[in-house]
Amino acid sequence: MSERFARALRWVLAALGGVLIAAVTTPLTQASDDIADVTIPWGFALALVTITAYVMGLRLASERRWPAILGGLGIVATILFLSLPGPGGGVLLPGNLLGSLWAGVPPLIFVVVIAFPALKRR
Repeated sequence: MSERFARALRWVLAALGGVLIAAVTTPLTQASDDIADVTIPWGFALALVTITAYVMGLRLASERRWPAILGGLGIVATILFLSLPGPGGGVLLPGNLLGSLWAGVPPLIFVVVIAFPALKRR
């Protein structure tokens, strides 16, 4: 397998992984429990940790930024797609506070991780 083909395959898999992770975590963001009259949005927190770990893992595993960029773009594009109304008029990502945060926080995490300087390998 040529080096170019292997690199392109890694980039495609990074983007597809981002799409898959966003598709799984987007419905999870609305999960919460009430403990002593306090609502704990555990689904939102778990989803943020998951996408942060994925993009950071891509960034640290490669000397180039492209896998993390493509993985992050896959995440952001999927979140935006899932926030659109479906054919029946329903939405998977409601317009409440958690839905709005879910549409805005992952792109910010993505930008911070991508902008982080490369670590020198010893």
